Amino acid sequence: MKKGRLLGSGVTAEVYEWGHDKILKLFFEKFSNDNWVNNEAKIGQIVHESGVISPAVYGTVEVDGRKGIIFQRIYGKSVIESLITEPWKIYYYIKQIADLHYNIHKYTAKGLPSQKDRFTYTIRVSSHVLGYRTKRILDYLESLPDGESICHGDLYLNNIIVSGNKLVPIDWGNAYKGNPLGDVARTCMIILSPARPYGFPDILVMLSYYPKFLTYWTYLNEYMKLAEVKFEDIDAWTLPVAAAKLSDKIHGERDWLLDIIDKRLEQLN
Repeated sequence: MKKGRLLGSGVTAEVYEWGHDKILKLFFEKFSNDNWVNNEAKIGQIVHESGVISPAVYGTVEVDGRKGIIFQRIYGKSVIESLITEPWKIYYYIKQIADLHYNIHKYTAKGLPSQKDRFTYTIRVSSHVLGYRTKRILDYLESLPDGESICHGDLYLNNIIVSGNKLVPIDWGNAYKGNPLGDVARTCMIILSPARPYGFPDILVMLSYYPKFLTYWTYLNEYMKLAEVKFEDIDAWTLPVAAAKLSDKIHGERDWLLDIIDKRLEQLN
């Protein structure tokens, strides 16, 4: 089968039509290796088979010398795309995302990477930036409570599809099993980041400073209410999540993340 029209493009891959009810996620050459692609396909399959709302995985292929994954096509627009035409709905969607996140965390599954293994790896990737901080952060990470929840690992507006009256999370390649509060802390950090999210509408960028904090508190308060958890328990994950996020290498985040890390380490003294 030949790939259809291009539907979208991201950091790691392009997305094409594949028949009438599937899509092809075709990885760029830098990411087009068996380990990367097979790992994402495996994680996606585990998550879908657990019962979590997510696209079905139909296998891997090679097209035009590049590796790809065949997924169920989820019809609709991303939350980001929806906000381009309806920016006033951001707080409605944020509450829905908190509810979605809470429901994802009700599930567990065997075969997913562990949260602490995932965080340890990504923190060590940035050890040349973190320097002497690395060991202290890893020691602190080990002291945090474990968990068994499925965690998306990167849940925010650009990887959630508005499909009819449902929100469907996509891009599960960073998923792991662990404490859901670490996953929540990651989403909080994405919201507060000084960097512009990929595809973020201009109107929301222009108005971003105040709405960013209101968005953060809307999401956080809704999740805390649903999960019956305290702010302090989520906030405890900020240090390792910030250190792990350095490996994303997002323009405009490095100094911001290092400032967070240094302040948190100082509080531990």
